[in-house]
Amino acid sequence: MAPLTTDRISVELLSEALVILEQITTGVTVLALNGTQSPEQSPRIRRLLQDLLVLTQQAEEELGTYRNN
Repeated sequence: MAPLTTDRISVELLSEALVILEQITTGVTVLALNGTQSPEQSPRIRRLLQDLLVLTQQAEEELGTYRNN
């Protein structure tokens, strides 16, 4: 990741978030497709996906943007 500049931080952050979201989407799709071909890996893939969700929620809580209702 390139460092953010001070004059366009919000635009750069949103752009970077979209690029990373695309990478995550591709990775999750590949994992799911792999799990359909190798069912023995499905439990590990499900744990990885759950861990990703937990990490995202923890980051949201730390930043004060996530409310667990």
